[in-house]
Amino acid sequence: MARRNGGIRAGGGAAAPAQSPAKANGNGAGGRGCISIGSGGGVMRPLKTAESVARDIVHDIIEAGQLPGAALPSEAAMLDHYRVSRESLREGLRLLEVQGLISIRRGPGGGPVVGTVDPANLGRVSTLFFHMSGATYAELFEAWQMAEVALAERAARHPDGEARAAAMAPYLSADAPGTGEDELERFVEAHAGFHGAVASLVDNRVLELTLQTYGQIVSHHLATVQDPRDIRQMLADDHRELARAVAAGHPRRARDLMEAHIAGVAGHNRERLGDRVDDFIEWL
Repeated sequence: MARRNGGIRAGGGAAAPAQSPAKANGNGAGGRGCISIGSGGGVMRPLKTAESVARDIVHDIIEAGQLPGAALPSEAAMLDHYRVSRESLREGLRLLEVQGLISIRRGPGGGPVVGTVDPANLGRVSTLFFHMSGATYAELFEAWQMAEVALAERAARHPDGEARAAAMAPYLSADAPGTGEDELERFVEAHAGFHGAVASLVDNRVLELTLQTYGQIVSHHLATVQDPRDIRQMLADDHRELARAVAAGHPRRARDLMEAHIAGVAGHNRERLGDRVDDFIEWL
């Protein structure tokens, strides 16, 4: 089946096809109207002033041990501290706000406050790169399965049995989060929370953050074109069995259960998407 430009939009519509530079100059993968993946030379590009100040602000947040919700200094104080123009400072703050790493409170008494490190925000940025490279939802499902299988196996190998049990405890009962008549957003958050709890046990922040992004993208996109609550019972049953395997420290069983779980959910979603499974992943 030919892969098509244009991804899933809220309400089930498709983005209008657009001819990319890659298609115009023949560099797209397979002539699909996408931009070929580079060799990574961009990592050596010097930071712009706004990027540099954004990096310094993040460094200072970590050095000061500030937690989400903590207020950052006033604009005047930051201008004096970082020695940049007001335009560069504001652009740097906007860069961090777009990533969810800070938020800007408006009005009297407002200003920048520390945000969170959320894999959903990393996933949102990733979708732009996936779309431009021509990556499809079919490829996303494959990556999602590989990532979750790796996380589940590693989580079950966590050496602290008490930590495994504590992380999985909320998902061992029949009334686990997301099994009730929740609103759609709460339902999606509850089931994403299970996969977040599994990832929290891998004892590697890079893996915990990056490998969750695929599931976050899937959850967001598919909630816009279907109601995932129609497979509520399947999700609850799968999560409960997975929680038992992880809590008991059975890596092979956790791996096999997760592989079957993602395959089942992806298969359900493939059926719902139909031909759109070969659409380019849409930018969130």
